[in-house]
Order: sequence, then structure tokens, then C-alpha cells
Amino acid sequence: MQQNLYLLIFALCAGLLITACSKSGEPKNTLRDIQGGMKRGGIFRTNAASDIASLDPARMAKQSEGLVGHQIYDQLVTLNDSTLALEPMLAKSWEISGDGLTYTFHLRNDVFFHDDPCFPNGKGRKLTATDIKYSLTRSIDARAQALGAEFFTTCVLGAEAYYDATIEAVKFGGEPKVPEIKGFLVKNDTTFVIQLRDVYAPFIYHLTTGVSYITCREAAETYGKELARHPVGTGAFAFSSWAEDREIILKRHSNYWEHDAFGNQLPYLDEISFRFINESATQLLEFRKGRLEESIGIPQEFAAQVLTENGEAKGEYQQFVLKSTPELRIDYIAMNTALEPFQNEKIRKALSAAIDRDKIVRYVLKNQVAAATGLVTRGFEGYDNSDLKTIQYDLSAAKKLLAEAGFPDGKGLAPITLNTFVGAKYAYNKEVAEAVQSMLAEIGVQVNLEQTEYSTHLQQAYLGKLKLFLSSWGADYPDPESFLNLVYGEVIPKNAGGESYQNLSRYRNPKFDQIFSKALQTTDRAQRYALYQQAEQIALLDAPIILTYQRIARRFQQPYVRNYPINAMDRRNFRRVWLDQ
Repeated sequence: MQQNLYLLIFALCAGLLITACSKSGEPKNTLRDIQGGMKRGGIFRTNAASDIASLDPARMAKQSEGLVGHQIYDQLVTLNDSTLALEPMLAKSWEISGDGLTYTFHLRNDVFFHDDPCFPNGKGRKLTATDIKYSLTRSIDARAQALGAEFFTTCVLGAEAYYDATIEAVKFGGEPKVPEIKGFLVKNDTTFVIQLRDVYAPFIYHLTTGVSYITCREAAETYGKELARHPVGTGAFAFSSWAEDREIILKRHSNYWEHDAFGNQLPYLDEISFRFINESATQLLEFRKGRLEESIGIPQEFAAQVLTENGEAKGEYQQFVLKSTPELRIDYIAMNTALEPFQNEKIRKALSAAIDRDKIVRYVLKNQVAAATGLVTRGFEGYDNSDLKTIQYDLSAAKKLLAEAGFPDGKGLAPITLNTFVGAKYAYNKEVAEAVQSMLAEIGVQVNLEQTEYSTHLQQAYLGKLKLFLSSWGADYPDPESFLNLVYGEVIPKNAGGESYQNLSRYRNPKFDQIFSKALQTTDRAQRYALYQQAEQIALLDAPIILTYQRIARRFQQPYVRNYPINAMDRRNFRRVWLDQ
């Protein structure tokens, strides 16, 4: 009898193990049928593609950080997962005053923060307008080492004065002399108002960026700098664990406010696993083995095996779902115009004219990207910069410009370091850097290559410590302004040692700034776009950056992944994704 009991216990345990785990590394078998013919449960396994330094909304800058943060945090407004059109989120509705200066947001009354030890009894409380004010103010606070303050200091009433006061507080201690931001007003628990200093036509889009993710005072004060590694928000998924250089796990927020058309509470997934796989080839291999639900990008060395000349999946990859779209992202080479030799316009133009973009696209990147045609990428409805003049590849012109700058055949010009970085999504950076090195050698410019991991590279670039370096910028929102900010003087910090999050080349041109500022105050889109084009033309011929290429976003996903659209910003939200097996 006792032996039979042991056998029964053993069988039960074995059954539980089989139910809990399938093959090593595969999702748990936890799918349940729900209304609408969908399924709830399962684990979505993806790759963060590069290291993550912070999940604090004030400090998030990299695309991989935004990918994870976008699941943890909500915003006042968001962008549609397919069309990128504006949609309500924490704000169920909003109005803009006739003069364009006052934005009134009416908040949902059923939003709760994640359960977390920072709250009494560990239970997440209800969100109010005070949380919106606190979070947005914190994203403009130098004491929080805010990276994206310029999204507000350029337009919100009192934001610049507050930011400057927090910088003084960092330097000399004490509280800021300006206690709050005049333009952030709490009317009641469900009404939040933003007042602008001047009309800023695309302002609403700033509220869809990472600096506008909403956290709470309890989390920021409990965890301090560790909020970067212990995020708390109201999003569809709550932070669970972080294994350094291995994996971040998020779990379903059981008290999330959103429901689908069938009445099912979102999200559908139980968990998301973000792995850190730096090699794109390894990522693709893991995907083929069924250990990832998606694989982002196509490794250069596998392109011929994976894709036809028309960019369609071939061979064994036809069993998977391939999605692609031109991406609102530009890869470029920044020249720090605040440092020699790039204060010299002719040197900047010489280097730009020496780079054969078409050759890089065709031979280095195997036509997986498109040569950049301007600062603003293709893909913005109503914006056409195809007629603007750019600095074209011209070796003779490059040599002439270099000689006019006082360095004939590069003689007398000190060797320049070209800084680059690594990561699964940037696996081809090394080859691009080597091609640039070779091309510049043809005009006598000696270039040394230096490669670091992504976080270190970015931090050095923000601080203005790099002279010549590879960079990549994806649209923060679907307006050309997002790209023109890369050369807007008003977003450069006043203090030389401050972090410049957008304008990495630290380029200033009063004429560009004047026209671009006027555009930002023009509410008529056609007129605003015409001014954008005038400003863009000035910057293109001034050459603060070397244009290289625009990406094409490609993603393989497993055939059982449902409701997972692709968009031009690679803005991924998993709250509506579900698994069919």
C-alpha cells in the first residue's frame, strides 16, 4: 500500500512538471481560452538587443530601454500600434485652447499602480493627477539626472526656470529656488493642465515619448537611484526580476485598467522575457530553435540565405512570419562642432563628401537599408525633402575642401578617432566604421577606430566627449521635428558639461534656429512643413552630421504569435499580443 502511495505521488509530481514546463527554454503551457476566440497566458520571449542601463523614466534613452519601459509605464496619450495615430491612454480625453497654449487632460479614474513594497501593505494605489505632475516634473529635474528635459524646457511655461534652478541645487545643495513648474497644474484628481510658454504645434507628441512615462513619488523616494533597476508604473506588465546581462522578466499586471472589445482584461500574456543577446546571428539561431517568439533584424552574413532579392523569406524561413516596413530611423556619423577640428565647416564638408553612401548600402549592408536622402527620413505623410540639396559623394571636391581648410591631402591634420558601439541591432557598425575609415584615408585623413558597448558610447556622446562617432536616431514621435531636433541649438544644455540628449553634434546656427522655432509655432501643417524644409536645407549644407542610411525594419515572428503589428517606429506594445499555442 505504501509503495503504491509513493508511485502515485511520483506520478502526480511528474505530471505537474510536464504541465509546468515543456522543452527546455520553451514557454509554460498556461494558455486558457477567452472571449473572442483568443487565448490568455503564456510567456513571450524576445531580445532586448543591447544592454540596458536604466528603466527610470527620467534616464531612459536607448531603444532597448524604451522597449521594456513601454510595457511597464503608461502615458497621458499614446500612439496606435499600427498607424502611429494619437490615442487616449491615461487621459481618456483632452482639449486644446483656441490660442494653442493650454492643454486640459481628463484622466481615467480606474488606473492603479503595480503592487510593490513601496506602497503600504504592498498594494498599488489609484493614480491621480498629482502623479502626472510629479512624474513630468521629475523628468525636468537635474537632481534626477534627467536626460530629456528639453522636451519640456523649450515650450512649457516655467519649465526652463525650474530646470535651471535644479542645476543650481545640484551644484550648491539645498532645494531649488524655483519650487515647481508653473505650467503643470492639478485641478483635481482627474484633471491635469499643461500651459505652454508659446505656441508649440507638435507639443502633444512630446507626451508620447519615454520622458512622459508615469511613475509615482513612493517608488522614486523608496528606491532613489535604484528606481533605474526597480521600476514601478501603471502599465500592462509589472517588473519582476533582472538577471544582469541575462534577462529581465515582466509579469502581467492583474489590476490593469484596459479591456478589449469582448470584455477581456488586458494584457493577454502572463509574462514577457527580455533576453540580452548581443550577437544578431545568435538571436536568429535561438529563434529558429523555438526559444524566442521573435527575431529582430537580419544578420548580414545570413541575408542571402534568409531573404530573396525582393526581401521575402525563403527556404526554411518561409515557415515563419516576416514583417517589414521602412523605419523612421536614421543612422549617421556625428561631428562634434564644439570641438576641433569640426568647428571648421570646410573640414566637416570634406569628410561628408568623401563618404560613398551608396557603396556602404550596397556592399557593406547588402541593400538591407536605403541611403539617407536628408536629415528627415522618408515616411512622413506630407513632408517631401527629395528636392533639397545634400553634400554628395565627390572625392575631388572633398580633397579641395580639405586643402582650403589648410590641410592639403590631410597633411597637418591630427589623426581622428571614430567611435562606434556594439549590439545585436547594430551588429554591422564595425563594418560600416571600417568602410568609413577606408574612404577617409583616400583624402589623407587618418582615422583610428574605437569600439565600446552601447551605454558607454551614448554616455560619452551625451557629455560631448566624442569628436567623430556613429550614432542612430529613431523618431520619438511621427513628426519631422523629431529629426530636426538633432541640429536644433535650443536643445543643447547651457552648461558645457551638461548632457545633450538629442543634438549630439552640439551644432548651433542662428538662422536654422530662427526658422525652426517659427515652424514650431505654426499650427497649419503645410506651412509648418515648408518652414521645416527651409531649416533642413540650411543644416544639410552646413554638414554637422554625415548622412549614411535609413533602415528597413524587419522582424521574424513565430507563426503562433497573434495581434502583433509592425510600425515605422518599431514601437512595440505587448498588451494586446496573444499566443495561439
